[in-house]
This record gives sequence, C-alpha cells and structure tokens, in this order.
Amino acid sequence: MHRLLATLVDRGYVRQDPESSRYHLGSRIFTLASAADIHLDLRLVARPYLERMMRHSGETANLVTASENEVVYLDQVASMHLVKMFTTPGMRVPFYCTGTGKAILAFKPFDFVESVLQGPFKRYTPHTHVNRAAIEKDLAQIRRLGYSVDNEEMEEGVRCLAVPIFDRRRQVVGALSVSGPTTRMTLDRVDKLASNARAIADELSRQLGFESELPIT
Repeated sequence: MHRLLATLVDRGYVRQDPESSRYHLGSRIFTLASAADIHLDLRLVARPYLERMMRHSGETANLVTASENEVVYLDQVASMHLVKMFTTPGMRVPFYCTGTGKAILAFKPFDFVESVLQGPFKRYTPHTHVNRAAIEKDLAQIRRLGYSVDNEEMEEGVRCLAVPIFDRRRQVVGALSVSGPTTRMTLDRVDKLASNARAIADELSRQLGFESELPIT
C-alpha cells in the first residue's frame, strides 16, 4: 500500500500533508475530473487547508464561496480560545464589508464588480465603507497584496484576514479567512499572518487545478 501511495504521490494523483502526514487527493485527480466537467466538493478539498489556517493562527478559520449577490459560508474550524468567532454554514454576508467578500470581489470579472459597486451599501459599524471610491481603493490594494482585511467593518471588535482561492479556469471560486477579536487580531499580527495564509490558499488553488507562472497578486 505504501508503495502504491508513493507512486500516486510521485505522479500527482495524491498528496501528503507535510504537517499531519495524512494523504489527500492531488491536483492530477481534479484535472481528470475537469475533463468530464465533474463538480468538485470545495468543502472536502479545502478542509485540510482550513485546519492548517486555524492551527497556524490560533483563530477561527472559515471557508466561503460566492453567490450572485452575497458571500456564503461553507465550513468552519473553530478556535480553541474561549472567546472566538462563530458563523453557521449557509450564512450569507455582503461582499463590500467582509474580508472574504472583498477577497473574492477583487478578482471577479469587471461586470460582476460593477454590479456590486452599484450598491446600496448598508453601514453595519462606524468603520463600514459605504462610499464607492473607498471600496474601489480597498479592492485595488487587495489585488496588489493578495489578501484582504475586514477591519471591524462588519462587526465592531472583530478583525478578519482573508485570501482568495482560484480554480483550473483561473477563476476565483472562494476564500479562506481567519477572524478573531481585535485584542488578539491586531493589525500587526494580521500582517505577520498574511504570508502564511497566502501560501496555504495558493497551495489549495493548485490542488483545484490552478496553474500560474506568476504569484497571485
């Protein structure tokens, strides 16, 4: 069995998590599946990466995708801290004032972004951006950095770091995030966590068949 697994790993059909040593489906499987246009269960594929996000940050990690008008939560790995963030799979939130929403929106096609930027924009907290120019500035920075930050824009006292996920068609299909109270998720800590979060999201994107010679920026 070990020899068979080693061969599958070598050929890209299986991959081994470097932290847990557990085996997962490799990108070659998804390339084969895509030829038959099989729908992938993003939650199943992303789960190990979601767990790594939580372990590295110590904060609650979330997986989301997008509908036409909102962001939809698919899965969550809760923090071990007593004070932590909770969301329910199926919960929907706006694009313009959430870390995951902005991470997805920044890489959506122009027409999609335009439809969202038509508004209206609800002010959830004093920090919510309800001005189109301010939101566009946010999106430009996300494209440059490769990650987004919800700085108490959806809920006071909560800060979120989010990174986009891409598929074999080079389309953004979702985002991973870590969120926690601002007392722990300081802006300085967000900056320190960003590099690892991007690396995890990039690896997941490659598992989904995304291929690029350049970094996702």
